[in-house]
Amino acid sequence: MVKISYTGLWIRDHLSEVGEDYIQHMSTAYRKELKQSKKVVSSYHQFCKLIYVLKSIGLIEFVREEPANKRWLKPRKYYRIKPGKEESVKWNNPQKHYVPKTT
Repeated sequence: MVKISYTGLWIRDHLSEVGEDYIQHMSTAYRKELKQSKKVVSSYHQFCKLIYVLKSIGLIEFVREEPANKRWLKPRKYYRIKPGKEESVKWNNPQKHYVPKTT
């Protein structure tokens, strides 16, 4: 399995390059890059969990929502790096900084 820290850094670099993007597109681009470099490909579910962690620790933020191409699909949610968080040390190991909410 791919290291979470590498995935977090990839997301940071990707969002720095494109500005904003939605989860499915980022996940597809990431998996394509991994396949080309012959590395183990992570699942879409793992990618979604990491997006949740990055959002929870304040590295990325929701920007906008766009209707899906087909009515049965969920709308696309776009994310970007929070201003001033581009060089945060949290990108190196996001899971380390994540504290789950308890009720």
